Amino acid sequence: MTIGSLEILTDDQSNKVVDLVDELEKVWIRRETEPMDFFTVGACTYIDGVESLEKYDYHRELMNPVLKKSFSWLYDIVIEKFSQILGSVEVVSDLGYPGFHIFGHKPGQVSHPFCVDMFQVPLASLHFDHQYRQHTRYWELFNEVDLDETFTFTIPVELPKNGGGLWLWNWKELGVDALLNFNFQDSDGTDIAFKKYMDDMDPREYKNAWKDKVSPILFENDPIYDTKPMVLPYKVGRACYHIGPIWHQIMPGYELSDTDRRITLQGHGVKCDGIWRLYF
Repeated sequence: MTIGSLEILTDDQSNKVVDLVDELEKVWIRRETEPMDFFTVGACTYIDGVESLEKYDYHRELMNPVLKKSFSWLYDIVIEKFSQILGSVEVVSDLGYPGFHIFGHKPGQVSHPFCVDMFQVPLASLHFDHQYRQHTRYWELFNEVDLDETFTFTIPVELPKNGGGLWLWNWKELGVDALLNFNFQDSDGTDIAFKKYMDDMDPREYKNAWKDKVSPILFENDPIYDTKPMVLPYKVGRACYHIGPIWHQIMPGYELSDTDRRITLQGHGVKCDGIWRLYF
């Protein structure tokens, strides 16, 4: 297993992405009932694909052209940057293009107080990314496919004023080299307050809220649950990525306001015939 971070976008580029995402408001898909504000943009395997591959394909056929028109320049940057550390990379048109998670209000609005309160509690599921299981028919098109060391990345383009991040649960399995080579805190110290706050929060105290929604696993009976997760702060424009089945959980915000949002570009990859194929 591997974790890493990579500078992908400048502040200006991140702001441009946010503006373009806002322009696509009409194609945001609400994933929670009101007043909770959680949306996605793009065909999303772990939601659409799990419900129905036909639904996923229909959504993909509608949204890939939209995403390509607005974000082809962004995908070019992502491909260029990740190819420097991974080798050959491409965005897959036969699957959904990397898309967006949006936690927070639509443009020109503010979040409901209930939504603000709920986003300050650990509600996201503890999971590892196994979206690749839904696309067996696609992987069968290739001769060599590595489904053991799959790739996941997140690029924040907008974060709440007090930060955002990820909990890593099985971090002890990463090994000494991986832990020593990865910087879990910004060198400029801008995330120290966020990291300290989240270090003081133990998501295991909220176990009834975040049972995995895909696999019926009760994590309190699993060894992974014995260790408090590691805090991985996000930075706008910097990708956080991992290779392999790393258990993780989206961290809540703290001292949120009704204007705060968390927008991230999300993608996964499988290495097929020597090329990393990226999708959502």
